[in-house]
Amino acid sequence: MKLFSLPVLLVSLGAATVFAQSNPSPCLEDLTHPEVRSRQIEVALLPIGSTEPHAKHLPYANDTLSARILAERVAAKANAMGAKVLVLPTMPYGVNSNQAPNPYAQSIRPATLMQFIKDVVEVSEHQGIRKIVILNAHGGNTTTIAATLRELFASNPKVFAAQVDYWISFPEKAKELIKTGGDHADEQETSISLALFPDKVYMDRAVKAKDTPLALPSLRVPYIHFMRPWMYVSDNTGTGDPTQATAEKGRVLVGVFLDRISNFLKELSDAKLTGTFPFDFKK
Repeated sequence: MKLFSLPVLLVSLGAATVFAQSNPSPCLEDLTHPEVRSRQIEVALLPIGSTEPHAKHLPYANDTLSARILAERVAAKANAMGAKVLVLPTMPYGVNSNQAPNPYAQSIRPATLMQFIKDVVEVSEHQGIRKIVILNAHGGNTTTIAATLRELFASNPKVFAAQVDYWISFPEKAKELIKTGGDHADEQETSISLALFPDKVYMDRAVKAKDTPLALPSLRVPYIHFMRPWMYVSDNTGTGDPTQATAEKGRVLVGVFLDRISNFLKELSDAKLTGTFPFDFKK
């Protein structure tokens, strides 16, 4: 009986299939050309972060790390459910015009971020992916991404694009767990960072921020929006009390995010894009 060498056997089995099975990563950056060619992709997940100061205890890359790790985990969970999601490379630049005076805070113009997203969508559509989900981890990006979705609706009508701001995916659980306020390097964000990349969090340096009071009492209401010059927001670029953060709180919040967004990605992956999508419109 003739014995085949391992390389010949791999070829006879179909090398591309073997490669695909050996690397379950959902991230484009981790895959080789044969692995990518062997996959059917329905949804492209685009993580967007930021590079900016996060008080005394979190790294400048906090938002980018959060976006990248959450995207990888949620795509892996969705794919384990049968979805076909590919995670694109993480964008580390965000809209930080109000952070610009702080040392080395990186910022791009809203128009630049908009064009970046539109270019990514254009390439993805050309490559056959018409379902795009933007996973945003930086508050300064929210309105720019939302405006971009409106432009894409007109310029790329065959594409379905959605935005996920991860920190608003678990409001009731955050209300239950998070006892102090803030919206930047605070108890909630620090807890999530402890759950995702504890080696980059320095809790021995965490202190409660000394917030600067607003000049007008009416500016404290939620229905009036304005830009905050970040060098005056507090004494350390953070807000709230991160000393109350724990990894366990973060793991609970991340768990809710993973459950909810993986279900969304699975549904979107399975969906057929009709002329009336996302509505199930029938005459």
